[in-house]
Amino acid sequence: MTERPPGTEQRFGPFGSASQRLAYVARDVALAPADQKLSVFLDRAKTVGELVRDGFLNPAETEDKFWDVARAHRLTGEPGSPEEIAIAAVIERATSLLLEPDDFPPPPSGPEDYYGEASLQPSLEIHHQKFAPVALDDVTIHADPAWLISRLIPARGLACIVGPPKSGKSFFTSDMLCSVARGVPYAGRETLQGPIIYLTGEGVTGFKRRLVAMRRHLQIEGTGVPFYMIENVPDLGSDETDLEILLRDLEQFIADRQMQAPRAIVLDTLARCMGSGDENAAKDMGRFVDRCGAIERRFACTVVVVHHMGKNADRGGRGSNALNGAADVTMLVEKFAGYSKVRIDEMKDGPEGQEWRFRLLPFDLSATSDNLGATSENGTCVVELLSEPGEAQPSATKKPKPPVGVAGDLLKVIRRAIEDMGETNVGSFAVPNSVRTVSRANLKNYCTTMAWQADAEANTFRAMLSKTLSQLRAKDLINFDSEWVWLT
Repeated sequence: MTERPPGTEQRFGPFGSASQRLAYVARDVALAPADQKLSVFLDRAKTVGELVRDGFLNPAETEDKFWDVARAHRLTGEPGSPEEIAIAAVIERATSLLLEPDDFPPPPSGPEDYYGEASLQPSLEIHHQKFAPVALDDVTIHADPAWLISRLIPARGLACIVGPPKSGKSFFTSDMLCSVARGVPYAGRETLQGPIIYLTGEGVTGFKRRLVAMRRHLQIEGTGVPFYMIENVPDLGSDETDLEILLRDLEQFIADRQMQAPRAIVLDTLARCMGSGDENAAKDMGRFVDRCGAIERRFACTVVVVHHMGKNADRGGRGSNALNGAADVTMLVEKFAGYSKVRIDEMKDGPEGQEWRFRLLPFDLSATSDNLGATSENGTCVVELLSEPGEAQPSATKKPKPPVGVAGDLLKVIRRAIEDMGETNVGSFAVPNSVRTVSRANLKNYCTTMAWQADAEANTFRAMLSKTLSQLRAKDLINFDSEWVWLT
């Protein structure tokens, strides 16, 4: 028998089960920065290998656990890849009963140190080139599933659920993603089963009632469905961001529970996640989008953002168009008499125009619990699907899509300026008397307030403003003269 390495008594001591001891491996790898996960994995393999040979750990259970950890953190690459072969060699060494401690080198500074001679053993690169070119013939498609919900939501990326207040968008989102957590089809579409983490910052008490009603309505209480709620949302829009705290806390939660990474993380609502940032400012919205991308990359999941619709449904979600350009799919939820309709408004790699309907059925929590009195506070709703997604018929009078990017952002600035500062009967022969218009001076002030081209030099700003106004006029969205700007 060999002596245990210093400190392993606390982590892998005889008072804990094998699964508890191995849980520390998953936790340590989960908490390590992305560029250090492999090194931590290799180091823990060495320590655990000694415990296997000392009789503290079962080799078969240890092997399964190491494979789970490696796959959960995407250390294995594609099937048959050099990465997978190298990880297999690591796990084989860690679970072999024939090796002695001397067969393991000191903790590695890199994979080549772990294996010995790099020319004779498979190797793993810890530091990858950030901008490495790949030849056309060498481009490959990952074997990972493409869809979280078939042809509705991708397995990775950014999804936006947009709707006005009281449209049922949060009910819809939680019900749809609960199907993913349960591993059952949603509206006739296959799902990729896995955990869901739902962060909400609006109406938390009411949202809790909805979740309790949903689990009772679906008869899944006590079945361990991996749907998790967080009663807070992170600041992802300002300089004082909560991004690193969010990533750390989620990784700690995943490690403590020894669970797979989430399939989707929901942020409800975008406005609550902006902190002191301004959703109308392209810079702040771009920062929010970038941080959603960091979440997606860390957990290889889909980030779902629930967002309020603007006053005009044709304009989509409130705020900067930077969100529209980044989203992989945008779903619009609209309220009608007796039902709500969902429409795939935009999708990068799938069919747009799919529509389906649902309605909210009243659900009395007091009727399913002896601990609740029959009061209006115990009333909530559950979702009932009325149809499955189908291709919408193209309209002969379909309106053109609103502009996006710089032009789209300026159009929102113009609308806000006219809404707040618009005037009529301004004495210009070009401006119709009944049309509200805004002066160029006030428009420039609103451009500053809403951070449109905030980083541009004065000359660049004037040139960009003139060019973009002309683009919007060419699309028959606005008109202007030397002093005034108005909507057409």
